[in-house]
Amino acid sequence: MIHTFYRLGRLYAASPIRVLLALLCAGITVGLSLAVPWILKEVLDYGLAQRQPHFLYMAGGILVAVTIVRGLVAYVQSYLGAALAQQLAYRLRNLLYEHIQRLSFAYHDRTSTGELMSRATADVEAVRLFFQFGWTIGFSVTLTGLGTISAMAWLDWRLTGLTLLSVPFVLGVIVGIGRLLRPLQLRVQEKTAALTVILQESLAGIRVVKAFGRERQQEQAFAQAAAALAQEHIAVAAKQALNFPLLTLLRALAVAVTLYIGGRQVMAGAMSLGTLVAATGYLAQLAQPLRRLSWLTGMTSLCQAGAERLFEILDVVPDVQDAPQARLLPSLEGWIKFEHVSFRYSTSVPVLHDVSFSAAPGQIIALLGSTGSGKSTIAQLIPRFYDVTSGCITIDGIDIRTCQLAALRRHIGIVMQDTFLFATTIADNIAYGRDDLDLDIIMTAAKAARAHDFIMQFPDGYNTWVGERGVTLSGGQRQRLAIARAFARNPRLLILDDATSNVDMETEFLIQQALAELMAGRTTFVIAQRLRTLKQADAILVLADGRIVQRGTHDELVAQPGLYRRIYDLQLRDQEDFGLQATRNGYRLQADQTAVDGVRQVPAR
Repeated sequence: MIHTFYRLGRLYAASPIRVLLALLCAGITVGLSLAVPWILKEVLDYGLAQRQPHFLYMAGGILVAVTIVRGLVAYVQSYLGAALAQQLAYRLRNLLYEHIQRLSFAYHDRTSTGELMSRATADVEAVRLFFQFGWTIGFSVTLTGLGTISAMAWLDWRLTGLTLLSVPFVLGVIVGIGRLLRPLQLRVQEKTAALTVILQESLAGIRVVKAFGRERQQEQAFAQAAAALAQEHIAVAAKQALNFPLLTLLRALAVAVTLYIGGRQVMAGAMSLGTLVAATGYLAQLAQPLRRLSWLTGMTSLCQAGAERLFEILDVVPDVQDAPQARLLPSLEGWIKFEHVSFRYSTSVPVLHDVSFSAAPGQIIALLGSTGSGKSTIAQLIPRFYDVTSGCITIDGIDIRTCQLAALRRHIGIVMQDTFLFATTIADNIAYGRDDLDLDIIMTAAKAARAHDFIMQFPDGYNTWVGERGVTLSGGQRQRLAIARAFARNPRLLILDDATSNVDMETEFLIQQALAELMAGRTTFVIAQRLRTLKQADAILVLADGRIVQRGTHDELVAQPGLYRRIYDLQLRDQEDFGLQATRNGYRLQADQTAVDGVRQVPAR
């Protein structure tokens, strides 16, 4: 616990002057509050006993002035507390987000998006609330307690002993309930994360939910998660509710004993009435801080639980990161070589076994195999989404583990089958892989990707806003924007997932044209599903159970018995006729487009 709050405190104290000013304001507020019972004592013992009306007027003015000054100082302290807490939340969110961005694919494979969202929101908010309100409550209670003991010691040492007797009991209640609350608050944060996961998944997959008519099931799952969270909150409230009555009872007992012993002293003439009133006033001033202690114990436990969950992520060391002396890659020719590469995901069974091959600059390497054969893994190892378990991968003779990650990936363009577009403009999506937003480059890339024509059909052209994940566009349009994004980056290496299986023949023809232009002169790895792609490849790697079982060109492999010919006979042969039809449609599409362009060039009369 101490280490957790120490780490938070270092982030919080990034502006030490403002923290010291907030502490000073809190101290002044407590000091002015402690002055009030002393003023009342002087009113009773001097103003009334000595019948000094002018002193009563002066005491009243002092009380008003103290109240005004205390209010102003409390305002400054409240403002500073809120500002410092928000800055802490800002730093924590930024640290968390930046660290999540640096974490490896392996971490994201095993952690849900909703869980990360919960930690960036609910857990950070728990920390913010404590540092905005909690520490000031604790600081004020501590100062008030010390001030009360000091003031009562000045008034009468016998009263101080009574106050000190109650301190161990008060601390015992606070510490005991705090220990009960901590595991409960941790479960609250976990249930909040579970609820966030269900909400995020149901909203992200709303079309699937509606398509399969599963609204009722999603509602039930969400209701169950919400009920579980509510039960945990109720359990926390039940424990927190013990705080107030126990602390109030202890304070009442202290006041009762003080009145009894002090009253006897007053009647015996050993103590003034003003002293007794001041003593009970000081004890009464402890009432509000003690009431806040019941809130503070819960807030402290919640803050600790949230902070531990945040540091749990911040302390994760990325599996893939830059080596201490990682080198830059200012330029590449495009030689790729796998040397006895084996790989496994975490502790699972090996996915690749002793894979070796090479690709020369400008070559197209097609990867073919059944699901789980290792095609995607090979593609993901090249940009170091994961690191090899054994063996090595080199680019231009350089082990990629010795290169800077950013420099390596800057030379790689990726077009996946499941195209992801951001909820921003078409221009922003195309330029996503670049540091600048050059419209000429964007338009050139879009034209090369056969996307310019459909973009210009939108009223806002390149400034058209794309819906979440690009849902306002067709699959072929999204795919061509992804190709344009790769064009705009002008990479030396390409990784392509054949994305033409779910589009019509005319769209496939356009995409194939765009891909052919994109691949020209670049070393390209294609996860192949189409015969057209396989025929274009300089080499085909046929994979089974993580091993390369065949390699060669289409003509070479189809002429020999083996897995490739079986796949060809079962899945690819039928694409011959479809390919001819697609080509005819493509030529017809080009002819139609040429005719339309010719009409556009005829001047109006």
